[in-house]
Amino acid sequence: MLAVSKAFSETFGLIATFGGIGVVVNVILVYVAIQVRGEHQQNERYRAERQRRFGS
Repeated sequence: MLAVSKAFSETFGLIATFGGIGVVVNVILVYVAIQVRGEHQQNERYRAERQRRFGS
């Protein structure tokens, strides 16, 4: 019974560790994607304003 419990606790610990790392990485990737999208929108607004102002 002790061996099963130890194996289960180690397996659960590894799943929790690597699952947690996966969640953190996914959160970072979503944050980066949101930042890139926002910067792209800012660039589009800047280009539109510049084109309207200078007509090029």
